[in-house]
Amino acid sequence: MPLSNDEHGCQYEFFFQTSRDLLCVFREDGRLLRTNEAFRTTLGYSEASLVDEDFGRLVVPEDVAPLHAFLRSSADELKLNARFLNRDLSHRALLFLLRRLGGKVYGTGIEVEAQGPVDEWQRRRDLLQKMQVTGRVGGWDVDLATSTQYWTEETYRIHELPVGFDPNVDVSFYTPEHQPIIGAAFEACAREGKPYDLQLQIITAKGNRIWVRTSGTAILENGKVTRVIGAFQDIDDYKRREIELEEKLEIIEKQRSEIHALSVPIIQVWDDVLALPVMGEVEQARADDMTARLLDAVVANGARFVILDLTGVESVDEGTAERLTRILRAIRLLGAEGFVTGIRPGLAQTFIQCLGGGFDGVTTLRNLREAIQVCMRRVDGPRARARSSAR
Repeated sequence: MPLSNDEHGCQYEFFFQTSRDLLCVFREDGRLLRTNEAFRTTLGYSEASLVDEDFGRLVVPEDVAPLHAFLRSSADELKLNARFLNRDLSHRALLFLLRRLGGKVYGTGIEVEAQGPVDEWQRRRDLLQKMQVTGRVGGWDVDLATSTQYWTEETYRIHELPVGFDPNVDVSFYTPEHQPIIGAAFEACAREGKPYDLQLQIITAKGNRIWVRTSGTAILENGKVTRVIGAFQDIDDYKRREIELEEKLEIIEKQRSEIHALSVPIIQVWDDVLALPVMGEVEQARADDMTARLLDAVVANGARFVILDLTGVESVDEGTAERLTRILRAIRLLGAEGFVTGIRPGLAQTFIQCLGGGFDGVTTLRNLREAIQVCMRRVDGPRARARSSAR
């Protein structure tokens, strides 16, 4: 009696999960779809970590070329005899038979030669070297018990030292101003397990001053820090661009402030006399700023007179006229007297149309010189009479 589809499926699943062979299924792009327990146990990975993982990344780089060639070709089968990378960074020599079927690749593997876990120190070296290659970041590892220090090749390169130079050095490569910072950070990491991530400057063996990013993480065993490992990256180009950008932003901000100040150029022209030359359009935002800065200046200088010079104003509308009127009212509220100068014939007509007349209670004069003279007489007149009375 033939088996039903459900029975076939159950038998396949039972075989797949209980087989002692290493079984896997992946797409033609190399992405894993399924693995059995023997596969995962042999290589030390969890089921979730292998889903959609590139099968080729499990193969030692020196042995992966035949697999890549098979995936690019239309061949039906491949016998792949290669070293596979265990999760503990040891190698497993495996022989896989790979077969294409229905747009997928089915793999059956056996272990040819088992290799015990690599020496812990060598494993750390391998890990740091991989970090260097993939992230272009140097690495280092300090064994606190023996004070032994290990550097990757990239760390040597950043320091401009030959590979193999004794790396058991102190903080002397760091610039004098940064030596206390890195010293305190490493000490806190080694004693208390506090990680750090800093951007500092070093002076290389060839005398070049460069920016680096250095980070450190404590490794604890039985609650005690036994090692500190870290990353070391040359960020000089990035940091210098960042500093240049900050300097440009400071210049822009300074220029903005200067332009802002020029838009409201309050000038003390005489004792107790302030002048505000108004130029260009007086929109609402500028009028608000002008009013605030002018009132602050009146209070700060104890001014009695404020001259609003409109010589630089080409045209006004009803809104501008109203805003200038409010500025003059605000001046009077502080006890100062306002003057308006420089009104041209065209502006005079606009003010009449918009305001129905001139500025109520405000003296208008032809130009700034006349206004200053009037203010001088009003300031100096009482002083002269006071001096005469004193005699």
